[in-house]
Parts: sequence; C-alpha cells; structure tokens
Amino acid sequence: MKKILFLLIIVFTVTCFAKEQKFNFPPGTTLFEISTHTNIPVKKIVQYLKLDDQIEFNVSMQELEISNENLDKAIAEYHKNKTSFYTGIIFVGMGIVFVSLFITGIIINSLQHIGSPKKKKISVVQTSIGKVSAPKDHISSNGVVAAITAMFLHDAEEKDKIDLTWKRQPISMWQAAGMVENRRRGN
Repeated sequence: MKKILFLLIIVFTVTCFAKEQKFNFPPGTTLFEISTHTNIPVKKIVQYLKLDDQIEFNVSMQELEISNENLDKAIAEYHKNKTSFYTGIIFVGMGIVFVSLFITGIIINSLQHIGSPKKKKISVVQTSIGKVSAPKDHISSNGVVAAITAMFLHDAEEKDKIDLTWKRQPISMWQAAGMVENRRRGN
C-alpha cells in the first residue's frame, strides 16, 4: 500500500511540475501535420488560432501567416481548456443515459396499468360457522353449501385431530409383484 501511495505522489508531482512543451514547426508545416504531431483536433487548432472555419487544412503556416509563438499560445490555451471539453462530454453522455433510463423506468412502470383485468365483484355470505367470500359469478346455493361443508369438515378434523396421510409400506415392490429380486451386482 505504501508503494502505491508513493507512486501516486511521484506521478502527481511530475505532472504538476512538468514544463510546457514548446513546438518549433517549420514554416511549410500544414495545420493537418500540426494536428497529427500535437494530438489536437484540427478544428480546435483553427478555433484557438482564430482563423476562418472554412479554411483548408492542407494550407501551410507561412500562407496563413501564423508564427510559432501564436501556435504555442493556441496549444497552451487548448491544454488549459481541455478538461472542460471532457467534462462537458461526460456530463452530456451521462445525462442522456440517465434520462433514457428514467424514461424507460416510467414506461415499464406504466405497463402494469395497460390492459389490466377488470375487478370481479366479490360477494360475502354470512353463515353460522363464518363468512364465505367468492366472486359474484361463482356464488350459488351449491357453492355456499360446498363452502360450508368444507369449513365444517375442516373444523371437525381440527377437533378430532384426524390424521389423514399417505404412508409408504415397508414392502419390496419385487415381492408385491411376485418376482424375485436379483441382488447380485457387478456380474
């Protein structure tokens, strides 16, 4: 951990105290060659040199009457404002992503309301044992009798502790079928 911290401190001090690189281009150098050498977009060089936007990029510095001092000032100004370009791109990109996710969330949330089934009316019938509730379409005298019977039997089971389960018999299926089981293996 100490080595990583030491390395980060060294990198930070080197970047803070690094001198600006001054370029000395020959007068016949074109804007496109300057862009390739400095890794700065051609349009940004044109913008910081305050040249016409419709200028050709294959024109030499001598024809545009640009000195190396002007070019160094433009490059220094670009590097000074470079972080604002990146932050703008980052914020716009992240904003687009989050807005699209928000809109997608709203659309997905609203899908539950589309084509929702109609709520069925529920009827409640009071009986001597309790209340019976069912959709109105399913309530009939037979349904009420069946519900009351089920409730009565359920209560009877609870009172008498009737144990109705399936138990497996400890019998071999081979014997039940009248066959002899072959227990030898590996033959």
